[in-house]
Amino acid sequence: MDLYLEGVLKTQLLQHYCDIFETLSEGTRIDTIFLDFAKAFDKVDHDILLQKVAKHKIKGKIGLWLQEFLNNRKYRVVANGEMSDVQDVLSGVPQGTVLAAVLFIIMISDVDENIKSSIVRLFADDTRISRKITSEEDKVLLQKDLNVIYDWANKNLMKFNENKFEQMSHGEAKNIKIEPYKTQSGNEIKIGETVRDLGVIANNNLLFREHIDNIVTSSKIMSGVLLRTFSTRQEEPMMRMFNSYIKSKLEYCSLVWSPWHQNEINKLERIQKNFTSKIYGLDQLDYHQRLKN
Repeated sequence: MDLYLEGVLKTQLLQHYCDIFETLSEGTRIDTIFLDFAKAFDKVDHDILLQKVAKHKIKGKIGLWLQEFLNNRKYRVVANGEMSDVQDVLSGVPQGTVLAAVLFIIMISDVDENIKSSIVRLFADDTRISRKITSEEDKVLLQKDLNVIYDWANKNLMKFNENKFEQMSHGEAKNIKIEPYKTQSGNEIKIGETVRDLGVIANNNLLFREHIDNIVTSSKIMSGVLLRTFSTRQEEPMMRMFNSYIKSKLEYCSLVWSPWHQNEINKLERIQKNFTSKIYGLDQLDYHQRLKN
C-alpha cells in the first residue's frame, strides 16, 4: 500500500477510536453503522464526478486532463468467440490507477453534507456513521442521518450492498436497548460483536484478540513459505524478506490495536524471534543480542 494512503487510513481508524474512547470516558454508548458501497469504483457516474471536480475548484489544464482521462473510453466483450459492438463507458473510475481512489474520494466527499448530528468517517469506499446514544431520541436521529445518506446515494446514482452492512455498539446507555437500525429497503442491519474495519479485526470489547491471533497465524504461514522457498539464510536477504512480508503484517495499523497483555505481546514477538534464529551468523546469539545486531 502507498505510504501516504496507509497514513490516511491509520488517521481514519485513530479518529474513529478516539470517538469511541471519548464516549466511553463519558460513561455512555456509541453506535456505529459500517456501510458498504456495491461495486463502488464501477458505479461512479462520470458527469456527476466531473461536476464535483469543478466544485472542488479543480479547473484549467488539470480539470481538462481529468475530463479526458474519464471520457471517450470504450469497451467490447468477447464470448464464445463472438465480439460485441463497441459501447461507451459512462461510469466507473479505472481501477489499478493512482487516481481511482482520489476520484472516488471526490465523488463521496459530500456524503455528509446534510448530516446534522452524527459523525461520518470516510476512507475510499469504506464509510461508517456513528453517534453517541444517551436517549431514545439519539437512536431516531442516527436513523434519520442514515436515511440522508441513502438519499444521497440515490441522487448520485450510487448503490449500497445492504447485505454487508454491520452495526456495532461500544459502551452502555442505561435503560436504552441495542436495537438494529434499518437499511434503505427497511431491513434490519446485522448487529455484530466483531467487524473487519479497514483491515483490522475490531470487536466491541476493544481487545483486538481476534486480530492479533489472525496476524500471528498469517505471519507464521508466510514465514514457513519463505523459509521453504528460499534456501539462503544470509542476513541481508533474510532481513529484506522479513521486513517486506512479515514485519509489514505485524505493524499494519499497530497504533490502533497494539496489545498491552503480556501473552499477546509474546505471541507477536515470537514470530520475529523464531525467524531471526534461522539467520546465519545470528543463530548462535540469544534473542536480545540478535536484536542489537
